[in-house]
Amino acid sequence: MTADPRARMQLRVVSPHKLLVETEVLEVQVPGLDGYLGLWPGHRPLNACLGQGELIYKTVIGREERVTIRSGLLQVANDKILVFTDMEDDD
Repeated sequence: MTADPRARMQLRVVSPHKLLVETEVLEVQVPGLDGYLGLWPGHRPLNACLGQGELIYKTVIGREERVTIRSGLLQVANDKILVFTDMEDDD
């Protein structure tokens, strides 16, 4: 992880029907199967299954955003976070 306040990550959240989120973020919290996982710039590569809960991310302007998901898959590499998910209300 890095202490550089300018460090960013690219977050993409995709459902079977649409792209839900595509933005630069400062940090992300995702619902893992055994609790929440925190992701910050410089995180080592990771693949994980996600459980039901809220995916929470902080935008580059410091605003906290949330997406409710039922389950999914997470991939983290090179400050890029990709989440494949079903969401609670995928209309």
